[in-house]
Amino acid sequence: MSLIKIRVNLFTKIFGFSLFIILVTVLINYVLSAIFLEKFYIYRKKELMLKVIQNAKIIYKTQSENNFEDYVYDVKESMGIDIDIKNSQRNRMKGNHMMKRNNSIENIPYNKFVDKELFGNDAKILYYGEELSKNSGIFVSTSLSVIQAHSHESNIFNIITALFALIISLGTGLIFSRRITKDIGHLNKKADKISKLEFPKNIKIDRNDEIGDLSKNLEKMSKELSTSVTNLKSFVSNASHELRTPIAVICTHATALLENSEIEEKEKRKYHEIILKVGNEMKELIDNLLILSKLDSTVFKLKKENINLEQIIEAALERYDIIELEKDISIDVNLITKNIIGDSRILKLVLNNLIQNALKYSIRGGEVKIFQRSHYLVLENIFQGELETDIQKLLQPFSRGKNAEDFKFDGVGLGLSIISKALTLASTKYNILIDRDKFIVELSIF
Repeated sequence: MSLIKIRVNLFTKIFGFSLFIILVTVLINYVLSAIFLEKFYIYRKKELMLKVIQNAKIIYKTQSENNFEDYVYDVKESMGIDIDIKNSQRNRMKGNHMMKRNNSIENIPYNKFVDKELFGNDAKILYYGEELSKNSGIFVSTSLSVIQAHSHESNIFNIITALFALIISLGTGLIFSRRITKDIGHLNKKADKISKLEFPKNIKIDRNDEIGDLSKNLEKMSKELSTSVTNLKSFVSNASHELRTPIAVICTHATALLENSEIEEKEKRKYHEIILKVGNEMKELIDNLLILSKLDSTVFKLKKENINLEQIIEAALERYDIIELEKDISIDVNLITKNIIGDSRILKLVLNNLIQNALKYSIRGGEVKIFQRSHYLVLENIFQGELETDIQKLLQPFSRGKNAEDFKFDGVGLGLSIISKALTLASTKYNILIDRDKFIVELSIF
């Protein structure tokens, strides 16, 4: 038999929790008062009696009888403490108020607090005495009936105070709880819209606390997610378009080979070469798409390591030396700093793409220069034909310059996009410049 879970909204939880805290506080206050209030009262009285008896001893020994009588009277009126002298040889010093209490202190020991109940009622008297001389002593006493007599009134006052505090706390908690749940409800509605890819505006709440921070982050997430979804749709659309053409070419030529058995060997070879060429282009496209996907992923973690820049450049030049040889391009590498700190994966990816582009788009018999200028690594080549001057457009996926179309250069237009994402991921500043017929890339890696 399954249990039915009852849904309780946040407002009810906060309000109930506030009520629980208040009730627990009131209960603790009542219990502590019932158990410890009288003990605390007696403790404070004892402390006060000790101070009074010390002052009384000094006045009794050093000042006149009148001064002592005045002190006894003042203490009685202000503190409710009686002072008695036990002295058989000097009874004349005892005032009327002291004579009445004298019989009650006959059997009280020195230096010890003793409480006695008065005959005929439940009132208690607390006594304490100290020896003045061999035949005399001084005693102080006070009634403990005050706390007992007023305990009922104290309990009533505590209940009234608790009810008053409860009303104020509940009112404050009600307002506070509604304010919190209202703002959380607002964020919940906005988050629900984001989950449906609607990306609402005006999510931010003007609050200087965690809920305010949450609203700011939610608004930031909405904007970034909206941009990402737009870019993803554009990317998927462009990728589909770029893949559709080579797939169509492969299918057409494969069908022709399958259905026409009378094709000459020379023609068959031509078909095979076309299928292989287009297949390689598709492989390159898919590889580049995977690289872009990996660079966009939060899983990719940067590393800091010692890198031999000269070795990476030489490896990239060897990788594409066939283009260099076919177009008779000269390479000029001039580095001052050969070792740097960075992520070798990012640097290899960037330099491979830049060197491949520099060789591919250079004029026949041209020159590619790779050199260091201040804290920049500069790659420079003279390109063939006309090139799009809008750099931001060239950085978009599947965007190619006019010269690529005019001269039928191989590629799908993802190289600069990969370079841009990789450098952004590595927080590396870069500049791409077009100076008449020169294509210049500057990387701030030193």
